[in-house]
Amino acid sequence: MVLAWALPALAALVVLGVLYAQVRAERGVLIEIRFDDAAGLEEGARLVYRGLRVGEVREIELAEDLSGVIVRAELTPASSTLAREGSAFWIVQPEVSLQRVSGLETILGPRYIGVQPGPDGAPRARTFEGLARAPALTPSADGALVVELLARRAGALAPGSPLLYRDIRVGSVRSFELAPMGDGVLVRVEIEPPYTALVREKTRFWYAGGVGVDWGLFSGLRVQAESIDALIEGAIAFATPKRPGEPVEQGARFELESSPPDGWENWKPAIPITGK
Repeated sequence: MVLAWALPALAALVVLGVLYAQVRAERGVLIEIRFDDAAGLEEGARLVYRGLRVGEVREIELAEDLSGVIVRAELTPASSTLAREGSAFWIVQPEVSLQRVSGLETILGPRYIGVQPGPDGAPRARTFEGLARAPALTPSADGALVVELLARRAGALAPGSPLLYRDIRVGSVRSFELAPMGDGVLVRVEIEPPYTALVREKTRFWYAGGVGVDWGLFSGLRVQAESIDALIEGAIAFATPKRPGEPVEQGARFELESSPPDGWENWKPAIPITGK
């Protein structure tokens, strides 16, 4: 009699255990992020990494000491590794300045939280201090090439400013500092892995920020800018001639010129782009 009662109870426990394990597997990681203010963020807002939804805001409340807000969010199971020390979180807002343009999609759409993962192998974490704005730089990609450019001045350049090849972004400015003798500025730029082969011994770099105005007697007024990125936040462009020279090593140094070399648009070095 006891056995007849125990078997259904045991079966029910097994079913409940399976259901609990399934729910646990489908539930993501819960994290807390502290911000100075909610900046228009609402419950249900997305967490986004590389344009993909990786989580959702579950709750927003004032901190106990009223010094900020606490955002409780749930990462998707596939994105649980983002919950590690060094990961950065910020509320994406529209921003237009001389140094950057970002978050314009939030002018009409809802606010969301941007995510940048911490270093590989970092310990897990559940609480984070949110950033006031997006970090200027993402971690360097494996296989990227970093070179130094000696410039007369920094101009409108900033960490994160684009590096352009034929108006296509192929890298970014990583940092800059005064040259050791104080006679210029050393600008470190990073070329993304697929495009590192484009930089050779005879490659030329030039400052591509701002707008150029050319007045011709017969052609009239002509306004030139390398790209929207260059117009607003400053940029560096480069080109490689038909006889490009040998590939360069990490830390190679070039001069950052104030204007492009004549006829660079017609240079055709025919260098295969790796990974394409």
